[in-house]
Amino acid sequence: MARAGLDVGELLVKLMTRETGEISKVDYAPQKPEFITNPVLGEQFLVRKTPESQGLSSAFFTELIRFLSENKECNMHKLMFVRHGFVVVECAFEPYEMDIWHVSYSMCKSIVGMAIGLLVEDGKLSTDDKLNDIFSTRMGPLGFLKKNVTVENLLNMSSGVEFNEAGSISGNDWRKEFLNSGFKFEPGTSFEYNSMNTYMLSAIVTEITGKSLFEFCKERIFEPMGIKRVYWESCPQSITKGGWGLFMRTEDMAKLGVMYLQKGRWNGQQIIPEKWVERSTAWQIETGKDDNEHYGYQLWINDDRPGSYAFNGMLGQNVFVYPDLDMVVVTNAGNSDVFQTSLMAVSIRNHMKELTEVYDKPLPEDFAALSELKAICKSVSGRTVDFPQILNGGYKRKSIAMTKGRPQKTEVMVNSKRGAFKKSLYSYNNVSENILIDRWLSKLDGKTYDLDIKGIGLFPLMMQIVHNNFTDGIHKIGFRKGYNNSFYIEVYEGETIFSLRCGFGGRRYKSVINMHGEKYIVSLSSACKRDEYNRLVLRNEIYFLEEACTRVMNIYFEDDAVDRVDRKGTFIHPSVPGSIEIRFHEIPGTDMLMTTLDNLAPDTLGGMTGMIYSRFLKGGMKGILNEAIKTTMQPVVKGTLCSFLPDTE
Repeated sequence: MARAGLDVGELLVKLMTRETGEISKVDYAPQKPEFITNPVLGEQFLVRKTPESQGLSSAFFTELIRFLSENKECNMHKLMFVRHGFVVVECAFEPYEMDIWHVSYSMCKSIVGMAIGLLVEDGKLSTDDKLNDIFSTRMGPLGFLKKNVTVENLLNMSSGVEFNEAGSISGNDWRKEFLNSGFKFEPGTSFEYNSMNTYMLSAIVTEITGKSLFEFCKERIFEPMGIKRVYWESCPQSITKGGWGLFMRTEDMAKLGVMYLQKGRWNGQQIIPEKWVERSTAWQIETGKDDNEHYGYQLWINDDRPGSYAFNGMLGQNVFVYPDLDMVVVTNAGNSDVFQTSLMAVSIRNHMKELTEVYDKPLPEDFAALSELKAICKSVSGRTVDFPQILNGGYKRKSIAMTKGRPQKTEVMVNSKRGAFKKSLYSYNNVSENILIDRWLSKLDGKTYDLDIKGIGLFPLMMQIVHNNFTDGIHKIGFRKGYNNSFYIEVYEGETIFSLRCGFGGRRYKSVINMHGEKYIVSLSSACKRDEYNRLVLRNEIYFLEEACTRVMNIYFEDDAVDRVDRKGTFIHPSVPGSIEIRFHEIPGTDMLMTTLDNLAPDTLGGMTGMIYSRFLKGGMKGILNEAIKTTMQPVVKGTLCSFLPDTE
């Protein structure tokens, strides 16, 4: 594990010094397919019902959705409530869409636990089986070290093996490294969350069946449940990652929760053995965590309500299961949550704790409350108008993308001087933006700017690391006007040009970008403003709709006009700026990384690396480290106009 720790430090240094390309020690090959937007043959969907028809009040959900939408810290993407197997509430928060799959992070660990249960039921595996027996032909000279590690230890996170998540960037053979790694403690004596335990469970499935975990789950779980649009990444040796890497639709996440509520049954078919469901959702080990004191088999045992548990993934990917209510709550988000401790998770769990007015019989339909619930769901979704599809440029100028958006938000007149002022100010800002767009963007048409720092990518760092898909470095930014006053930012990254349409006036435009052979759906929201120095500012939020991450790219145009003798641009007389400044940011970003490093125990890095890291933090250097990480996560880049020939007419 000491070597893995060194590799982590080496990668961190490479990121800080803006190295580009394949900078990790793990071989990269494109895996992720493009999401299929239309339902496919054999796909199964849950039936929609009103809350009242299932014994719940619509008002209960309205209050929670309003709170989640008003708190930016929650950074909600999608929310779904299911009772008695029926969807009673579903809500996508702008610009996310319910039907697009979403990265699940560690939520998928619970599915790995299901697969192990199937092998146990088949008689091909026992939880008492040991790693050195299962992998006897693959054991190296240190294989005897794993004589006491059992399948049970992997399931309940008590293996004690040093090789953890950091090892996923240290080389291609994760299985070998795990089998030859040392221990932090005697297996079975303590709890330590380690995604490589789950990876080894995936490797066990492959060792026994000859199939990847993904193939096995498709055959035994996904296909019978009509889960068709799903994908699971694999390691360089074609072993499904297990502990992360799954892309799944929110509704399919909910179906897994419903299946567990029904003791492993789905549409009359026993998918997961009932005894395994009971065993995996029972207390298996104490975690030592105040917020989640117990763990089952690859899932968390919660104390929200009697018998409650959760399939949990970081940044807000959850399936909360409440057997006493026969309810499932599913979330997708992009917050800083790691173990159900964020404002979002705590708020939802507390809300469910307080749910007392619930009935097994239908309630009288409350049309007023239901209308309010529908209104807030529609409001936070932002989809009041669909715009026609458009195409724009992308990966090496290939045609990409479709578009959906909404008109500019309207303000309701309040019967007060303050309300009138706010409406007037809002109208002024709209007019101001329209003038800026009309007068300035035509001046920028066809202009490109060379950047002085070339190691930053369109991908947020979180996505680069998790998918082992590192940037080739943005070296140039360009601007182009299109038909019908459309305007595009052209991002020159390596040999690729990503052409992203700006969405002004509250509109958001979607594009499909091809990042080294993997296609991702992005949504761009833009605004044109003036800052305190009277500079034109083009603000952009680039949402990766299948991910938990957002890239922010704010472009400041300096007041150094190259097409005016006085070198000054004014509001009345727009000009061609000779230079730009770009401020990058990502969400979630700096705060989460710093929290992770603060919570990182030096001994997890092992040996000399851990000692150096510890001395670094305790020796007064933490501030320098923090500043370096902040600069890495929130870089400021300068750009210079490539060339300009003034109009001689």
